[in-house]
Amino acid sequence: MRWNTPGTRLVIALIGILFPSALSFSQTASPNPNAHKTQGRSLLVDGQASPFKTWLEQDVAWIIADEERSAFNLLKDDEERDLFVEAFWSRRDPTPDTYENEFKEEHYRRIVYANDHFGASLAGWKTDRGRIFIVFGPPDQIVSGPASQCGEQFKDDEGNSQFASESWCYRYLEGIGIDVVVHFVDVCDCGDYRMTMPSTLRRALLYTPHPVYETLRGPTDPRLYIKTSTAPRLRFKDLEAKLNSNLNWHVLPFEVRTDVLKATAVTSLVPLTIAFQPHDVGSVEGNGSQRVTLNLLGRVRTLTGHIAEQFEDTLEVDDISPSELSLQKSLALLNGLYRIEIAVQKANSDEWGTWVRVLKVGQ
Repeated sequence: MRWNTPGTRLVIALIGILFPSALSFSQTASPNPNAHKTQGRSLLVDGQASPFKTWLEQDVAWIIADEERSAFNLLKDDEERDLFVEAFWSRRDPTPDTYENEFKEEHYRRIVYANDHFGASLAGWKTDRGRIFIVFGPPDQIVSGPASQCGEQFKDDEGNSQFASESWCYRYLEGIGIDVVVHFVDVCDCGDYRMTMPSTLRRALLYTPHPVYETLRGPTDPRLYIKTSTAPRLRFKDLEAKLNSNLNWHVLPFEVRTDVLKATAVTSLVPLTIAFQPHDVGSVEGNGSQRVTLNLLGRVRTLTGHIAEQFEDTLEVDDISPSELSLQKSLALLNGLYRIEIAVQKANSDEWGTWVRVLKVGQ
């Protein structure tokens, strides 16, 4: 994604009485006390935080390394910050030879899920459950109530659970260990579950670095953090030419369903469903074969023409059924107006079609 526009703590007074000193609550906050101290007046636009500042404090608050945060604070202008954001996601891309970045897409899906399921007095991504979910993903098992199979719950003197609670069980967490159990307790009876466990495990969960961080150790040189890898080679150049021609073609019809899901104050997740009807797809060969290969190229452009996202895919069907055929894509986009362009062509055929719409993302 290219960014071209500049654009309480809750104190629980009874904690020392209610819980042993070996156990502590985490108030979801920045990984270090200086995390939100950014330099440069350009991070304020008309007195408001720019998208870059919000991205730092919300979008990647739980996954950015201290070295990366320090480097970000040394960047001189929004052009460098734009390159930093691109390089940040590129370093984490498990498939750098493709346009899709599965890590980035999954990260924003987790933020949206956390907002939908864990929010109470705080936005879901800010909560303890939201933070653990965003960083480590869904647990292998969740146990609620006093009869926990994951470990001991907090109980009163009569052996009854005093507060609503959850135990999240992970069979394995990289950098943490096996059979990890994370406890959450709703001590205010308001849906605001707090993580509570021995301080050593809590520190490990909150501050164990992602493997990519190990490549960032050493002196902070901001120039190292704005280098991006070589862009993948486009597989479907013929489809790119069709999009560039601006032809609205429907020999191969399809429809695209879109949604916009708020993730943070500046970023939304945009799921796309690209759907085909079997009678429109037909077959490739004239011998009755029902094997069909559809090649797809999509791109998202700003209204100034810059390509914000691009994706390619192939849909192969051996036996066309009466049901709908579809592909799903999820795009994390900075809030704004975009032109979404998609071209699809049946392999070994002249049948192709396009779909173009302007989409408003966010407020």
